[in-house]
Amino acid sequence: MKDLLHRKYTVTVPALIIFVFFFYCSATPVAALSDVEGHWAWEDIALLQAKGIVGGYPDGTFRPERGVTRAEFACLVVAALGMEDSAWALEKGSQLFRDVPLSHWANGYIQLAWELGVVSGYKDGNFRPEQVIRRDEISSMLVRALRYIGNGEEVREYRDWESIPSWARESARLATLWGLVNGYEDGTFRAGEAVTRAQAAVFINRLMAQRGSSFDFYGKLTSLSRGELVMEIGGLSQRMPLEEDSFIFAGGKAQDLSAAGRTLPREGMVVLNKEGKVAFIKLLSQAPEENILLAWQALPGEKMETAARRNYGLLDYRLEDDGGLPLGESREPWHSLEITREELGAAALQGETGADGSGEIIAIIDSGVDPGHPDLQETTGGQRKIVDWVNLTAEGRVELAGSVSAGSSRFNHQGVTYNLGKLSSRSGILKYGFLSEEEQQVDFNLDGKKDALFLVVAADSRVKGVYDTIIVDTNGDRSLEGEEALQLFHVAGQVGFFPGPYDNMFNFVLAEIDAGGAFAVLGYDQIGHGTQVAGVAAANGKIKGVAPGAQLLVIKVLDARGETEWDRLEKGIRYAAEHGATVINLSLGYYQDESSGNNTLTRLVDDLSKQGIVFTIAAGNQGPGVGTMATPGNARTAISVGAYITSQMWENDYGYQVRSPSLWYFSSAGPRQDGLLVPTVVAPGSAVSTWPLAAGDGYKLGEGTSIAAPHAAGAAALLLESARRQGISVDPEMIKRAMTMGAKEFPGFSGAEVGYGILDVGEAWRHLRRLEKQVFLRGYTYNRRLGFGEGFYSREILPGQVPFRIANQSSDHQVLFWRSSADWLKPWLQMTALPRGTWREIPVDYLLPQEPGIYTAFLRGDLLGTYGPDVDLVATIIKPYALDKDNGYRQEFTESLPAGQFSRYFFKVPAGTAVLQALLSVPGESGLYRGRVRMHLIRPDGVQQEMTDWVGLAPEGTPNREWANLMVENPEPGTWELVVYSSAALSVYGREDSHYRLRVQLAGVEEKPPVQAGSRYLLGAVPKKLVPGVLNYLTVTVRDKDNLKPIDGMLTINGQLYQIKKGRVTLTVRPEAEDMVLEIGL
Repeated sequence: MKDLLHRKYTVTVPALIIFVFFFYCSATPVAALSDVEGHWAWEDIALLQAKGIVGGYPDGTFRPERGVTRAEFACLVVAALGMEDSAWALEKGSQLFRDVPLSHWANGYIQLAWELGVVSGYKDGNFRPEQVIRRDEISSMLVRALRYIGNGEEVREYRDWESIPSWARESARLATLWGLVNGYEDGTFRAGEAVTRAQAAVFINRLMAQRGSSFDFYGKLTSLSRGELVMEIGGLSQRMPLEEDSFIFAGGKAQDLSAAGRTLPREGMVVLNKEGKVAFIKLLSQAPEENILLAWQALPGEKMETAARRNYGLLDYRLEDDGGLPLGESREPWHSLEITREELGAAALQGETGADGSGEIIAIIDSGVDPGHPDLQETTGGQRKIVDWVNLTAEGRVELAGSVSAGSSRFNHQGVTYNLGKLSSRSGILKYGFLSEEEQQVDFNLDGKKDALFLVVAADSRVKGVYDTIIVDTNGDRSLEGEEALQLFHVAGQVGFFPGPYDNMFNFVLAEIDAGGAFAVLGYDQIGHGTQVAGVAAANGKIKGVAPGAQLLVIKVLDARGETEWDRLEKGIRYAAEHGATVINLSLGYYQDESSGNNTLTRLVDDLSKQGIVFTIAAGNQGPGVGTMATPGNARTAISVGAYITSQMWENDYGYQVRSPSLWYFSSAGPRQDGLLVPTVVAPGSAVSTWPLAAGDGYKLGEGTSIAAPHAAGAAALLLESARRQGISVDPEMIKRAMTMGAKEFPGFSGAEVGYGILDVGEAWRHLRRLEKQVFLRGYTYNRRLGFGEGFYSREILPGQVPFRIANQSSDHQVLFWRSSADWLKPWLQMTALPRGTWREIPVDYLLPQEPGIYTAFLRGDLLGTYGPDVDLVATIIKPYALDKDNGYRQEFTESLPAGQFSRYFFKVPAGTAVLQALLSVPGESGLYRGRVRMHLIRPDGVQQEMTDWVGLAPEGTPNREWANLMVENPEPGTWELVVYSSAALSVYGREDSHYRLRVQLAGVEEKPPVQAGSRYLLGAVPKKLVPGVLNYLTVTVRDKDNLKPIDGMLTINGQLYQIKKGRVTLTVRPEAEDMVLEIGL
């Protein structure tokens, strides 16, 4: 209200009324208003005045019988909800209603009330702010402000019910039921009657009473003197300074200080201002039942989820099997990738747009690639498949320490004669050295030993003194006659090979040569990982990868152990970016990420993404535990890829009959520790692909997120080419958004496990065609470990009311409309106006289902006029089973699982536990077990503690096990995870599912220590009627015990996390009885 409300600044309105909002400015003493003394609403008006919600006119009057406008009441509701700061943020936003310009004194409040769904406008686009509000309008606004949570007596029928507009009848009924409004003595409601300032004060107080926020503290007042009140709160005595001219009421009548003091000790309730002084005292004639009890509780700490230290390494995985060659390798090797390309939608997209990856360069930063594999020689357009081959490891390096005249046909080295043939050199000097199998630990000639030496000679064939060519004695006959001279691969594309005894060969290239002839570096793929990855992405031959038209930039960073160093990987990424890569694939990762995704490599990925490079990165193979993502796959801009498998893939590659698709159990799950949703999507995580010709026929089945990532890399190349063909300008952020929007839902799995779902490049293209560059909005929220994070993530403390923040970093005003992907994630606002350069808080309630498990939901914000969601705010919560005295520290389950599927169980283990035990069994008789399962036990930090052997059915000749047992002494306190996996090979035993029994129990649990009685904070909660079984409001006040000023921050209430603002938090609870204990932790 222009004259009722204290605003943040002073303004002048036509009525020459001046008012100041002093909520968090300097304290302003309250003063009695001259025309309310003895008024029937005096106490309500004084209470709101003490709380800083209303004030008077400059002449010291309140004018209680004057009407209240729609604008004024909207402001009162916002103030009663404690959201004035959000209203202030909207004052410089955009105009919402035609008749509420930005200059209107209540513009920000009206906009916020509209965002909250409290008010609405008229069909003509006006709000009519100066129109006096009616009783039916107020009823509707009050009910909406409570967000349909309230309680009260049964509503009585009004005599004039038919005269209440139909749109207002439900609000009138609820407002009466909840005690927000009441009728007149003659039994009428009088819907169209104007509301006075006095009535408005009463209505607002009733709203706050329903929320439990009318007063700050309840207790026994023991002493009252000028300047100080002494009050017992929760059995402890607390001294409180008294504000000058504070209000004291008893029985609806004002009391003076001395008279009130003579009635003590006496129960009462008080309101404190922001300076920590008592501004209002309500003395009670009868003590209410103290049904809301508050107690302090120590909060258990959460540790960073980190794994044991290791280097960056390859991310492939080998499935345990029951022996024999996987069918995908022994049948038609090309059929495997045909299936995964079909699952990916690649074949359909190629048919629609003609794109096959042509014109794109995919960097394979890995263990190298077999340069001689026939499927990796040419693109579909006849171009050279591999454009460059770079070796950043120490492997393949040959020191050329010897020299010999180019005119010599032979030379002797350590008693051995070598035939040089007819080699020429511009300088007349040949440099030579030896490639040692023993030093390199590579069997180059494939004879099963590592004892051979191969002569390597370098020549300067073009420019004198600049060595550019090598000749290698590949057959080891000590003669270079007949050997091919090799130049740098990126110059000539030449491939050398060591012949093997079985028509196999070890292929290599010249990756680097010192200009002075000091050394040469060969490039080869000793472990096969990079060759396999390259084939999935872009093979073009007997098998076809996802993007057979794309070229490859090969960068070897992994050594023979499958590991690399941080700086080597960084160098490889920079090289790829500087040499034309449009997509960079990283099928490798590092599991110990104490930076929560904020490290030099993730920053490098993010920076290069802004420069136009798409990154596809393996999620990792540390699954099935939650929070096991590898870095840099957890970079914010990267397309992080998990692994899944379909029924057709199981049948083709393994011969197993599996009914439905599943996430591979080894696929690392998110989210990132700051709540960022990773992985982004899941893709086929197994396929038969190219393999070095040194072993077998050049094809091999691979499993892992290493296989999933190049599927996404090929998909990115298809999207980039499709866009280029149609003249559409795209960037990596748009490619990623298109993939997330086009991803298919994966039933039975949460976003933390599969991201946005199953990658479908065809659907991604349909979205990409309509996307535009995104407005720069940034969402974040509270994170207990880091302060703020990209999303909300907790595995120890359940959220109750934790807001998101959204920042508008663009140059324009924006308006976001919100929708939640889950019923349990409830935003308070329907929409949010975002003035440029500002941020807003989005209050959110978390009403999680009763069932324990892992829950991920999206709060999606859409801008008008743009395609698709413009911002996704993500929440991931783990709700564990309790192991406590009530259930004997034990939980038991009898369940079944289809083949290839798994179930997660989370258990909260308290501090001081001596033993954690898990027992898994499969029922059966006479060896005819009803399934085959195993379990993985995962610590609170996401690291797998142990995995059991298979239980139940077993291959012929292998003994069956009826049960498996895991025991952990002195387990780390926190939320443990247990995963039961049903074997994909069940069809071998004639079964489709596994039946099992699981028991988890604790032993030697210390009794919970007594709740802490002391704290540097003072807690308050006013008694109010609670209705069991339904949602009720409660408000908890938190003040500094020394100065009684309000606290801002986060606290836990009964194990759930809430935000304190201005010393107060209002929460929704569903009590089991009419009283309730709230255990508080900070």
